[in-house]
Parts: sequence; C-alpha cells; structure tokens
Amino acid sequence: PGLSYATSNILRTGIVCVGAKLSAAQILALGWTTVPAAACSVGAGVTIIPMLAARFGLAPRLGALLACGTSICGVTAISAVAPAIAATQAEVAIAVANVVAFGSVGMLVYPHVAAALFPPSDSRAIGLFLGLAVHDTAQVMGCAASYAEQYSDAAVVGAAAVAKLTRNVFLAAVVPLMAVRHAAGATGSVTAKTFAAAVPAFVGGFLAMAAVRTLGDAQLANGGSALFAFDSAQWKGGADWLGAVLGTKVLLSTGLAAVGLSVNFAAFRGAGLAPFAVGAAGASVVGGVGLSVALLMASLAPAVPA
Repeated sequence: PGLSYATSNILRTGIVCVGAKLSAAQILALGWTTVPAAACSVGAGVTIIPMLAARFGLAPRLGALLACGTSICGVTAISAVAPAIAATQAEVAIAVANVVAFGSVGMLVYPHVAAALFPPSDSRAIGLFLGLAVHDTAQVMGCAASYAEQYSDAAVVGAAAVAKLTRNVFLAAVVPLMAVRHAAGATGSVTAKTFAAAVPAFVGGFLAMAAVRTLGDAQLANGGSALFAFDSAQWKGGADWLGAVLGTKVLLSTGLAAVGLSVNFAAFRGAGLAPFAVGAAGASVVGGVGLSVALLMASLAPAVPA
C-alpha cells in the first residue's frame, strides 16, 4: 500500500509543485532568442522519437516517455508525463534508464564537440548548444561546468542555464499534449467534450501552479508585490523551495524511488534493446538539432571578440 501511495498520490503532488518552477515571465527576462531554438529542439524530439518508437514496435506510452525525457528535462519530464498517459512502472524505469545513460554520454562528449565546432569566443552559442542537447537539468549544468573548467569560459554556464530553463518551460504545454494524444489513441479522436477528461486533474493543478508563478512574477516586474503580499526575495525563495526542493527533490524523488522498488526487472529483459536503440537515436536527433540551431545562431550573429 505504501509503494502504491507513493507512485500515485505523492508523485502527482510533486508534479503539481513542480509547476511553481515554471513562469512565462522567466522567458521574457531571459530574452526571446532562445525560444525558437528551444522550440526546434523540443518539437523535433516530441515528433520524431514517437515515430521511431512505433517503427521499433514499442508501446506508444514508452515512446512518449522517451520523447519527453530526451527533449525537455529528463527524469522530471518522465515523472510528469507518466501518470498523464497511464504509463506502466516498467515503462517509466526503462525511460529513466535511457535518460541517465544517454544524457551522461552527452555530458561527457558534447564539451569536446563544442570546442571543436564553435569559435572559442562565442560563449552564447556554445551554451545554447549544451543547454539544448543534453537531457536532464543536472546533466546540462555538469556539462557546462566541465566545458568552463576545461576551456576557461565561465560564461558558458549561464548561457547553458538559460537554454535549459527555456526548454523546461515547454513542459507546461507538452504534458497536456501527451495526455490528449494518449486519449486520442484510446478512443480514436478527442472532441471538445472529452478534452477535459483527457487531461488529468493533477495536470490542471500543474498548469495552475505555473500560472500563479507567472502572475506573481509579472506583478513583481511591474513594481508591485507578488499576489499583493510577497516581495521579490520571499516570492522567489518560496516558489523555488516549493518547485525545486519539495516538488523535485522530495516528492518526485520519493515517487520515482517507489517506482523503482515496484518494477519487476524481468521487464527489462523482455523489452530487449529496442528502447535503448530508440533512446540513442532520439538523443542524436535532439543533440543534432541543438547543434544545428546553435551553429546557425553563431553564423547569423557572430560573437564579437573581447
């Protein structure tokens, strides 16, 4: 009973709390240049990876998890999408294994790719590439820190963080999209009447939390108090604690640990190598798009040497 509660109620509560990390105002503050770049990377992943999964004979749910984990924000995206599409615990475990494996490969390899292909003075384009190409937020920051250490360019860390944060914001759109896709696959179509039923209540809570964060940030940007009660430090500190600490580190971690304890690892043997072939191909697609977009930006707006 405890594992069941953790994999359902605790996990879903964590997803709602994660909404406090996401704000449209953050994109305005960071600048719009990364938005189309992130849209290309995320769009390619959530479109192509499910097609690859279908070609390899994988269940649509697993394809959706691989797509979101690879394209947006790794384990957090998998945790958010899994309940919305009724994914099995084995499918969640396989998707998480993919993110950890191929995100770690990217974290080790991409700093050297960036050093070989980009002008060393273009910290913005290098950070954009790393932020778009690597799966999980922690992996992105580790990758950027590795580049900064090896090539003495601390500015890359900030640029990578901006790109990754922009990718993360797309989670607010992709979770309900995947829920609707799942419902359409089950019923053949989704009408206006069934749309609300296709999106679970906790996804609505997740979006509402993101809307509240956006409202508070907008009020602060206009010189007021967040929700007419909190100053900037109180609001940011509270929202970050709710989303990053309680939501991600406590509730989602607890839920995912329960998923791991509940998995029959014979499912990995039954799945074979196909999920990992799709994961590798998907990581290559997202990384390739991220590289292409960053190279295009570097050519259109070259960095001015200091």
